[in-house]
Amino acid sequence: MTDFEQRFRIQKPVDTMSENDKRMIHDAALEVMETVGVRVHSKNARAVLKRAGAIVGDKNPDVRFPRDVVGALVSKAPQKIVLAGRTKEYDLPLDGTHSYYTTDGCGVSVWDSERCARRKPVLDDIRRTALIGDYLPYLSIYEPMVVASDLPERVHVVHGMKVAMENTQKHLLSESTTTAAEARAQVKMAAEIVGGVEELRKRHYMSAMLCTMSPFMLDGTATDAAMVWAENHVPIHITGMAQAGISGPVTTAGDLVVNHAETLAVVCIMQAHSPGAPVIYGSVLTGMDPRTGSYMGGAPESTLLCSGSVQMSRFVKLPNSVGGMGSGAKIPGVQATLENTTMAMDCARVGGEVVNGLGVPDNSTLLSYEQLLLDHEIARMTIAIFRGFEVNQETLALDLIKKVGIGGSYLSQMHTLKGMKDIMIPMLWDSDPYDMWVKKGSKDPIKAALEKVDQILKTHKPVPLDRGVSGRLDAIVKDFAKA
Repeated sequence: MTDFEQRFRIQKPVDTMSENDKRMIHDAALEVMETVGVRVHSKNARAVLKRAGAIVGDKNPDVRFPRDVVGALVSKAPQKIVLAGRTKEYDLPLDGTHSYYTTDGCGVSVWDSERCARRKPVLDDIRRTALIGDYLPYLSIYEPMVVASDLPERVHVVHGMKVAMENTQKHLLSESTTTAAEARAQVKMAAEIVGGVEELRKRHYMSAMLCTMSPFMLDGTATDAAMVWAENHVPIHITGMAQAGISGPVTTAGDLVVNHAETLAVVCIMQAHSPGAPVIYGSVLTGMDPRTGSYMGGAPESTLLCSGSVQMSRFVKLPNSVGGMGSGAKIPGVQATLENTTMAMDCARVGGEVVNGLGVPDNSTLLSYEQLLLDHEIARMTIAIFRGFEVNQETLALDLIKKVGIGGSYLSQMHTLKGMKDIMIPMLWDSDPYDMWVKKGSKDPIKAALEKVDQILKTHKPVPLDRGVSGRLDAIVKDFAKA
């Protein structure tokens, strides 16, 4: 067990749903899969499902899933996996005892704090955020955070992953892949890092995301890309995004039925294609504003959906990944921090394993460097709370309590000095008295976050890739651009 893994350990999850609640949602999803089905816009996926026993029509892409077929296929998926770093120091076991935090991808704007306005994202934003992510001690997984507007659309995903590989040793998550060619290029790059394709099948250095199209549709090219991931045993975060009241029922239970059915359908495809391929039960489910229908990423309803999907993942014994942050706030600051704190805390309570969304408010579309640092503090505090505390002879300190007695002080005791190392010291905000805080410049957390960003970018030097590996990555990217 590494120190990095150990810092993310949390106590046993607490269910907020009864076993009967979960069983009812599961049974409802199975009924929908069998009677309504899922529209699968991938001939390859329909072919493997037909061979596995699913009911595939000749004249349309709709697929229905008999219950016994679902049960047989889902049982092939591994219940525990390890998301590997570039080195084993950063390996992350998904075994139900940890809660990890990731950045989020697909930002289409960047918050310019000096101008208090938005700007277009560029490839250098991926370099900078990967470097920051490499530094931050409670950021577990890095996902390229923006769509680089200074690159052609066709190549931005592969370029972004290469830059990420060069600037962080942590596990990488690819979100924006939409074609099998993009997936194959990224597999080649990841294989260069770990020492070959066969080694990549054992060491899951990168994982990837497949988003469903609610209700009950799967994009053809994205599904084909996911099948490339599956055959190379790159873990797939199956990310449903059913919005309650629009692409799913307005009720929490009903929206969870839609997500559960879509998720199990993807699990079936990947297991039919490559039995034993690692899959992760993911979701970014949200409520809506009843006045406008707009997406409400940080609403209480979204938090309940997040909590429910985590519990449904455990019901079917799959690792989970969840949109545990992703505030609807239009700018970084108070609203984003409050909403992300609420969601992160509830995710940890019910056992969220991969909590996605640091640093991207406005419903995961706006990269904010200061919010990335604020969200990292949320992650640190959440882990500290849900790690809990030990009760034993050392922590009870009964002999010490008797020794200090009435009116004494514990400050000079060795027991206190030893225990201080476990106290969380904030990275951003100041705990000094008011007068001292004023003398030091009266910095609010956002100003402190921006100063910390500048410090990290100036001083942190990520461990470089081997020069030969770096050259081969360049060649892969160039070949992909030419194809």
